[in-house]
Amino acid sequence: MIDAFIPTQSRPRLPSRPSAVIFDLDGTITDSKPGIVGCLRKVLEARQMKSWEPLDRFVGPPEAEWTAELLPNGSGAERATLAREYRSCYDREGWKNNSVFAGVRDSLIGLNRMKIPLFVCTSKQQHFALRVLDHFGLREFFEGIYGDNSEYLSHSKVELLAALLRKQSIDKESAIMVGDRIYDFEAARENGIRCIAAAWGYGSSSEYEMADAVALNPAGLGHLLLPTDDAGTDPAYISS
Repeated sequence: MIDAFIPTQSRPRLPSRPSAVIFDLDGTITDSKPGIVGCLRKVLEARQMKSWEPLDRFVGPPEAEWTAELLPNGSGAERATLAREYRSCYDREGWKNNSVFAGVRDSLIGLNRMKIPLFVCTSKQQHFALRVLDHFGLREFFEGIYGDNSEYLSHSKVELLAALLRKQSIDKESAIMVGDRIYDFEAARENGIRCIAAAWGYGSSSEYEMADAVALNPAGLGHLLLPTDDAGTDPAYISS
């Protein structure tokens, strides 16, 4: 049984061969929740803000969104300070409390073998994204890594994905975004490309309804992204 499915049959079919596959990072390539939640908890406890548990929902949103929720009455400067405290903890220790989801590396190997261009588009700060991908030996699989930067005027994932598509001259008709949260699916829709939900990540079934397809695991992702013959003959895409 292939662990992948199309949630709404009326939606456009996925391209038989993508012009590019654009991956989210946290919750799609790596299981970064322990490090993110751990640092958020330390920062909030230091501020004696202990009423926000559970913190899982803060894994994935852009920085501006989660700081606004945690400090609804705070000024821009206060929210920036909170973000800076979190990034300091993540820089020291949080980024290492991380792992690659089982099967993801095999999927990347298979897509590289088929000469499909791969990219990363993440709300994580650019330097953290590069550090994590280098740490796990994954950077070599991608032609470009697009992360957030504190100097950007907009921290929207919609805008970040738009910049990636524009700078890389990617054909939108056959490009695919792979992510686990609503921010990934919204970015794909706003930019006119299709999207696949990575159900092994941190999203919910209600969020997956925005996607064009759902892969229950990385093996299922291979079956969705590659022609049947290519995926079906490669052990990297066979689900037990």
